Amino acid sequence: MTDTSDDDVALPPAPVSTDTTPPDSRVLPGPLAVALGYAVACIVLALIATVAVGWGASRDFWGYVWTVIVAAFYAAGLGLFTTLPVALILGWTLRGVLNQGIHILMFFLVPLLLGWLIIGLSVHAVLVPLLMGTAIGLSMAAGRAVIWRFARP
Repeated sequence: MTDTSDDDVALPPAPVSTDTTPPDSRVLPGPLAVALGYAVACIVLALIATVAVGWGASRDFWGYVWTVIVAAFYAAGLGLFTTLPVALILGWTLRGVLNQGIHILMFFLVPLLLGWLIIGLSVHAVLVPLLMGTAIGLSMAAGRAVIWRFARP
């Protein structure tokens, strides 16, 4: 017979630290998803601008289509230097958050507040910059929502 003592009892495994996110559970959309989200955000912003500003400026359907196209190119040109860097930094910051709804909410709130602050300080107004920030936030949230399926962990 073998003699066993209380010292031979196996210790339970050490708890796993939850401070860091494992690399396989991060939300990282690829470059094509970023391009798709950016294109959708530009088109949504162009549609909002056309409805808010350009409504009634054209006499027919094709005039409205042309207004949307011009506004989309304008939004895309300005967005390369303003909103695309914000979106990339925001997406990189949120890469450990697995809940896609939080991503979309942050892609709405952060551009809204940044746009409101920057535009409001430059023109010394409150309401119009708030509306412009809301349009920017809505367009960026729509662009982020479109790539929901591409950004799965």
